[in-house]
Amino acid sequence: MKTRMISIIHFLRKILYYVFIGVLFTACAPASTEPQPPEIIIGQTLCDSCGMIISEAKYAAATIMVNGETRKFDDITEMIKYHMMDHPEAQVKIWFVHDYYSKEWLRGERAFFVISPKLKTPMGGGAAAFKDQDAAKKFAAELGGKFYNLDELRIELHRTLHN
Repeated sequence: MKTRMISIIHFLRKILYYVFIGVLFTACAPASTEPQPPEIIIGQTLCDSCGMIISEAKYAAATIMVNGETRKFDDITEMIKYHMMDHPEAQVKIWFVHDYYSKEWLRGERAFFVISPKLKTPMGGGAAAFKDQDAAKKFAAELGGKFYNLDELRIELHRTLHN
């Protein structure tokens, strides 16, 4: 009986040791270095440009500045105009947009954009973002819109604002 009890205690110690090691490795694992978008609560979070409630995830956008501050927007074109016209001194480190279909966050630098006057967005900019290039091109063709990457979109908005 005593030998069996010692054997059970030895077994339990081994289990606790391996659980401890597993927890230790999990706790010490490096966190994701990929920057995360700020939290936007649809129907509650206010747009940093116009002050309206952000009501549609598929058009919501955000930026993270070099200094770590975040800005949240209810419209993709409003985000770009905010940084281009209202706050050109604010240095954007990362642009975030939502995929039009899945509403998942995307890095703006990796997204594909469509602008169409047929697209009714919160501030009337008519822009939507897509994770997939083919989906964006198809959407642009269906709406008679134009296809852009982020740099091209910024140039186009700059051109239209200054003409």
